[in-house]
Amino acid sequence: MTSRSPTRIRSAFQIQRDVIYALLLRELSSRFGKSRGGFAWVLVEPVAHLVVPVLIFSFIRHRIVPGVEYPVFLVYGFLPFLLFKAICLQIVNGTNASQGLLSYRQVLLMDVFVAKALAHAVIQAIVFVIVLSGLGMFGFDVLPARPLELAAVLALTVFLAFGLGLVLAAVSSLVPDARRIIAIMFMPLYFVSGVIFPVTRFPDDIVRWMAINPVLHLVELSRIAAMDGYEPMKYLSIEYPVALALGSTLLGLMLYRLRFLTKVTA
Repeated sequence: MTSRSPTRIRSAFQIQRDVIYALLLRELSSRFGKSRGGFAWVLVEPVAHLVVPVLIFSFIRHRIVPGVEYPVFLVYGFLPFLLFKAICLQIVNGTNASQGLLSYRQVLLMDVFVAKALAHAVIQAIVFVIVLSGLGMFGFDVLPARPLELAAVLALTVFLAFGLGLVLAAVSSLVPDARRIIAIMFMPLYFVSGVIFPVTRFPDDIVRWMAINPVLHLVELSRIAAMDGYEPMKYLSIEYPVALALGSTLLGLMLYRLRFLTKVTA
């Protein structure tokens, strides 16, 4: 006579962990696709952000950032920007793209948000390593001077993008057309975040207003951690993006509870 093994009861944390892991694998699979072309397409945006400005400004690159190799300056600028943009937009669009998944009782919308943030953090990290390796093959000094500081800046970038993404997701659920406006706003944000040019080239009054943008602080902090001798902007602050990340995350969680959980429990 065979005895049955006792049924294993999983805790709520274990269930949520497994759900997020499954959603993470699903997101990575859908992003990369089943062919090599899917992975190549992931590289198109960051490579374009690197190659186009280098070709345009190749003749004046030494005057743009004295003492710093311009491609290295670029790559450590667009890395936090693209990371911020990818996570924020994925969370905003996740409310509509994941309606089918929410039919499963174990899946919550927050699980989808977390999985998307983790997936695109992994994707951007892979792309970043590939781009840095490519620059290194051309003789550029791409190794970060202070890798732990760089990792902390990128973690803060993910944190801020997640918090603002939650807030914007709640707003876009109330005003569907807001998604288009949010996507469009990333274009001017790209130019005022110091990705292409060092903001120290601008007058002090303009830089003071540009410093309202938290992504600019993350870009500057990324370059400080990566490059010795880089001259940051005058109004640089790590406290500002940290405070904004904490505030936006708390506000986003409140709006998530009011806007999305009430729908589920109603």
